Amino acid sequence: MTSLATLNFKLSQLYPGAGEHCINTCANPDCSNFGHPLTGRATRKSIWEEKRPDLTPEQLKFVEMHGPGAYKLAGASEKHRRISRVFAYQNNPHVWSDQRTIRCLGQTHEGKICDSGFSILSPDHLDEEIDRLRNFNGVLDGPSCGACGKRFLDDPDEFALDGVHERSKDRKGQPVRQKRTPTSLRVLHKPCRGKKGARFSVSLPHAGQKTTADNLRILGAVLNSAGIVDVQRSIGIAGKKIGMSRIYDRIEWLEGVFLAYEREMLRRWNDKVEQSGKAVEHLLSHDDMVLTVNWETSTDRRNTQLNCAITADARSGYVYRLDVDFDPRATPLDTFNATYLDQAGMPQNLEHLYPNSKVQSAPKFSWQRPTGRYHEPQFFAACVNEIKAFQSRAKRRMPKKDKSQQAARSALIQRTKGMIANIRMISEGWFGFPIDESEERGSFKGMTTRDIYTKGAHFALLKEILSRGSIVLTTEQEATLPPLLPHIFDEEIREDRFAWMAMSFNKKATKPEKLDKVKEYRKARKQFHNDGMYAGRFDPGTDAQTVSEAFIADRMATALRGTAAHFQISNYQSEVFPALWVRSATQASGEIDKTVGFPILPRHMRRTLKKLPFDQEELSQDLREELAPWVYKATLQPVSSFMNSLRERMSVAARAGSGGARVGGSYVQGAIFNPRTLIALLNIYRVHYNFFEPRPYTCPYEEIDDLVDPPKLTPRALRIPGTDEFVDLPPRARRSRARMTPAMRHGMDAFTQRNDGTQDPPDIYRMLYRPWLYMGTKLGARFERSRGRQKHQVPASS
Repeated sequence: MTSLATLNFKLSQLYPGAGEHCINTCANPDCSNFGHPLTGRATRKSIWEEKRPDLTPEQLKFVEMHGPGAYKLAGASEKHRRISRVFAYQNNPHVWSDQRTIRCLGQTHEGKICDSGFSILSPDHLDEEIDRLRNFNGVLDGPSCGACGKRFLDDPDEFALDGVHERSKDRKGQPVRQKRTPTSLRVLHKPCRGKKGARFSVSLPHAGQKTTADNLRILGAVLNSAGIVDVQRSIGIAGKKIGMSRIYDRIEWLEGVFLAYEREMLRRWNDKVEQSGKAVEHLLSHDDMVLTVNWETSTDRRNTQLNCAITADARSGYVYRLDVDFDPRATPLDTFNATYLDQAGMPQNLEHLYPNSKVQSAPKFSWQRPTGRYHEPQFFAACVNEIKAFQSRAKRRMPKKDKSQQAARSALIQRTKGMIANIRMISEGWFGFPIDESEERGSFKGMTTRDIYTKGAHFALLKEILSRGSIVLTTEQEATLPPLLPHIFDEEIREDRFAWMAMSFNKKATKPEKLDKVKEYRKARKQFHNDGMYAGRFDPGTDAQTVSEAFIADRMATALRGTAAHFQISNYQSEVFPALWVRSATQASGEIDKTVGFPILPRHMRRTLKKLPFDQEELSQDLREELAPWVYKATLQPVSSFMNSLRERMSVAARAGSGGARVGGSYVQGAIFNPRTLIALLNIYRVHYNFFEPRPYTCPYEEIDDLVDPPKLTPRALRIPGTDEFVDLPPRARRSRARMTPAMRHGMDAFTQRNDGTQDPPDIYRMLYRPWLYMGTKLGARFERSRGRQKHQVPASS
């Protein structure tokens, strides 16, 4: 078989560009190619001849070979190998690779050739994923012009208010005096004036959700692990009957209100931070939560794994984003038909043309296919499953009493079998994706997306949320991050405003082991502090963080796997990142035996670390003191706290396990909610956790500094039954911490001020019925003005 992977493709023929976020470029911040897309040799030569006419021929040749934009096409992994056996390759099967690797030929700051590699990604797919997640799968899109499709919230100045969409006269022709908030306003898109659809009405989000008691009852139920049937029963207690679709609608409405409220609070917080003019340091923690979900039945245990990317603030515990690699808007079979079949049902859009090449055409690679944003084996299997589910229903429901009915039924089954054959021909025969032959399951709307695009979109949108300042990010060793983070935070890296630590700790430690190690750590730190006071190293005014950093520096050790192997996984064993990892002596926040790596640090520190081998045992005192503050800041505790709370409160987020031979595997029964509603539940819970649920929270740095408030002795007494006498008991040690929401700790103005000066969470009842989606626009001001007049209206005396 001829192997397409070995034929002479030029990189310029395959290169899809870098896009806004500079993917498909070198990820080494110390390389001349960092953030530079591919350029041709002739282009580089002409640029440098014009820029530096004094270059010698040898220097010009070197720039031509290794200047900015110099890359080469490298090999491909066997796991991406595909075989095409149909259409043009019917009698001549071809082996090809669905992914290609690019090697950087740029020059590092040390004068060496970089030679770092990366796989080709699609900038268009990343942009599509960012557009999907920016407004949470369209929840916050808002209204749009019916003529051109321009969204009102994208540019409110292009739209004008055009009156109230309500009756202005009664049946006698007399003007109607409105005494309540208008439920609908007319809006005109000025550039499309006179066109059909340019004038449209905008209603308040809660116009169709009139019963507040029912809304709050539904909210309380979904926040406490109730199933869809349980929600229906709780509302039916009052003698009312509500359908499933209405419950789903109200859950989606609650999601929209909560997300719009959060967006407005974040906007106000950013304005507040920028007006203060203070330097900002964002300490962020990022981790993944995996939901193993069975969408259909309890008998079919072929689960779908959903990855939830979560990032939180370390100081306050505020969870900025939770993004799931699942697109609930996608319809697999409709997408397949629109993408790979023309109007006559013939295959299209299957190959890419390479003019003036030995290979004139080849199957489209993953970054070239329109469906490359999805997990394509699951995508094609979902298309087949949808047709098989239809066949099962048709066989069961279509009449078959006479021959004509039997013939119609048989013809329909044969037609759908032909549709399945077309899907298999394209997916398996052309693109080389094997179809899952195991027991079928029903189809559902939506499709899992490739985690690397979801992860990139997550961090791109996170950066949009944060106010300008330095960013310190802590993650685990995730394989998808090395090719993404250097490009997403390109500007911050160049300005030395971004640091990234990768961290791991002993997750298998039992509770007694954790308690023992924390006790030993606190004892050792206290002794270290006392010794430093006697030696004059510290004084009474030395803050706790300085002492903790000195303790970390003093007891820092090089981390190895075994005795002589890299501690980090292979994705981090690259010239792009420093090879040295260290072990920390701190034992706090459940992060036992913490080990930290430093993929990206400020320039001077990063370049110093890159010179050290991974097994450097002797670390200088200066290096220890410079690394200690970064080790101190590395923590995953705020994300872990949120995930523990979510798993504890919501059964749909419970951790799936093997269960053993007797019990069997466990999984999340997704049939109680459809996929779209599951994501809505996660969003509702996250916003409620941030703004409306006060709870004690210990900042991980307070635990490292051993600043946790000591318990107070509370007196106790026991009453003797039948008398007024009491028996004194020994006092009990209790530790009471202030209960606040993450938003309060984060400095947001999201609270209710009490008369005694204390703060309570916002009133959910008042929050639900305000136009948060339109705040800051003329439409929101109009709704709020009417609401204010109604609120202050004095009732007439009888």
